[in-house]
Amino acid sequence: MKRMKFGFLWLVFVGWVALIGSGLAQDTVPKDLQIYLLIGDANMGGRAETPSDAAGVLERCFLLNDQNQWEPAVNPLNRHSKAGIDSAIQKLGPGYGFARKMLDRDPKANIGLIVNASDQSAIADWLGKSELYWGARKRVKTAVSSGVLKGVLWQQRESGKPEEYPDQMKTFISSLRADMNASSLPFIVGQLHDGKEWNDAIAKLPESIHSTAYVPVNGLAKIENGHFDAKSQIVLGERFAEQMVRLQKNISEVKPPSDIRFIDPHVHAMSVTPLGLRSVAKWMEERNVERCIVSPLNHKGSRPQNEEERKVMLENFKPYKGKIDRMTVIKSGEMETVEDAVAFLKQEIADGAIGFGEHYGEGLMFDDPKNLMLYEACEKVGLPVMFHIDQNKNMVEPGMERVDKVLKQFPKCNLVAHAYWWRQLANGTCDRQLQEHPNLYADMSGHVVISVLNRDRKYAREFLIRNQDKILWATDEGWWSFNKKESQMNQHYTFLEELDLPDEVRQKIYRGNAEKVYGLKKDAK
Repeated sequence: MKRMKFGFLWLVFVGWVALIGSGLAQDTVPKDLQIYLLIGDANMGGRAETPSDAAGVLERCFLLNDQNQWEPAVNPLNRHSKAGIDSAIQKLGPGYGFARKMLDRDPKANIGLIVNASDQSAIADWLGKSELYWGARKRVKTAVSSGVLKGVLWQQRESGKPEEYPDQMKTFISSLRADMNASSLPFIVGQLHDGKEWNDAIAKLPESIHSTAYVPVNGLAKIENGHFDAKSQIVLGERFAEQMVRLQKNISEVKPPSDIRFIDPHVHAMSVTPLGLRSVAKWMEERNVERCIVSPLNHKGSRPQNEEERKVMLENFKPYKGKIDRMTVIKSGEMETVEDAVAFLKQEIADGAIGFGEHYGEGLMFDDPKNLMLYEACEKVGLPVMFHIDQNKNMVEPGMERVDKVLKQFPKCNLVAHAYWWRQLANGTCDRQLQEHPNLYADMSGHVVISVLNRDRKYAREFLIRNQDKILWATDEGWWSFNKKESQMNQHYTFLEELDLPDEVRQKIYRGNAEKVYGLKKDAK
């Protein structure tokens, strides 16, 4: 009877706190929250009964609720998870011990917890555009308006093959860091209660993934189904905190280079509109970009739709000669013959075009005859081609043999790779193609690139040094991001500085290779 009474009172208490939290004015929540994401499975959510001394409100700690608002933190912390959980079985997890330890270490800190653990999941369920991943990502994006994401805690029992786990974790962590605009975001993995092979794999993660740590589970006890008991959950959380503090001490703020001005060969603008290039020029000053190349997209205002718009576009570029250059483009299938394409491109070159792109090849394989015609025309007139690859544009299979075919067929046409081309970095294809083909280059623009390079920084550094004459720094910024100073593209301005590259390599990647590939005059100011 006493146990039933306690359970009832506990439910009443949690309901009362939730009611208070739902009415908590968001302007009373501190704006300097140190935010942590807690994800994984039931061991992160918690199955242990909450002891009486962990039942109250945790001062200076806030919990993101299911309305994406902050409320006073009280156990169970995983009750607002969006990961398909059963709220009736959410109890004590490691988040409580973690937050309490972090608060004890810093009496001035205010902590925000995003606890988004699932009942059952494997690492494979968190990869790609999975529901679990995107659910957690969405909550973080909302939460950071109240502070800064300071780290991620991961506790999960695993299935599958232990030997595949490190590579899966590299992909998961690098994707999360890229999305969070934090290439060194601390990520801590808890070991499992049992499973030597898994724990060995977890212990080795810090050797290959920077700014990561693991917490051991030696001495911790479990209840049914391999879940940790209450005392062990608190100890586990404290161990997470110890590792988090250690990692945070080793993170130094990295700023964009101050000794080099960028050349960005991959920018998009509303070049046909009167103010389109003015916004580019403003962005260049804010970002220390000396010169850039604008490539048209098929949006109205970006690419001329008729001769009158083309004349307006050319007039818009005149005041920015030597500062803002432009590419031209022909859609696949838009021209009947190579001769027609050559005639158009010659006129475009006479009017200032210095490259061809962004070449989409929508709905076509990379070496489709409609694309081959454009590569041939560009080779004849001497224009480098900047191309896009994804799941429905210029499509390729693993190994990218279609790209090899085009590079060999048109050896005098320089091609600049972009987008999903970089996704085959891990299997060695990108490195092989850059080494084998003198006419292949790659620009670092877009969301994918920093993510794949950040998987393994040792390999990334070696890759960039080995291909130092082939890589072009670029951002893929455009009218949608010029005014967003805190956008994900910020990583493009700092990432190379974190790799400690030789100065001559930095010079080539930041600007020298763009000057070479696109024929830019070095005296432009």
